[in-house]
Amino acid sequence: MDSDDSYKKLTSECPADFFPNQDLPYKDFINYCSSHPSLCFDFCNKGDANYCSSLANYVQESSENTYYSEALFSKACKMGLVNACTNRASGLIKLNGESSLSCAVKTFELSCSKNDAWGCTMFGAYLAQGKGVARDFDKALKVLEIGCQNGLEDPACQSAQHISSQIRAVLTQK
Repeated sequence: MDSDDSYKKLTSECPADFFPNQDLPYKDFINYCSSHPSLCFDFCNKGDANYCSSLANYVQESSENTYYSEALFSKACKMGLVNACTNRASGLIKLNGESSLSCAVKTFELSCSKNDAWGCTMFGAYLAQGKGVARDFDKALKVLEIGCQNGLEDPACQSAQHISSQIRAVLTQK
């Protein structure tokens, strides 16, 4: 991966700039990739976005070097896996802070438009804070509802509910 300029190029671009028109169905191969990382990397390079994303998740947990997971999330995003776009946007904020906020929020908005639960939760959080986008509590509450589409036990929903309760607390104080 270090010698492949296509990965370097992807990590230098905003995921919103190559956001997919369609959302591929997500398949979890993280356990497989934890045991067979080189095979997952081969499948990724042959065009399977789910292997790219699963390997990115595995690498993210097992490596100090964030470049590899971010490059793999970028590739999975470009190949059509919307949740990988959300993960890449989150990584941008962790790595670059405020300087990547505009790109990240735009990516979260696009992910949310494709009904990605975490994309909506993240977009709702930034709408509530007014960071990278104009503060809009009503819109935030609407998109945070989408964050719960996978059920109340989903971590995206739990975060969305927490943010929603904070918004409602602010609104009742007005």
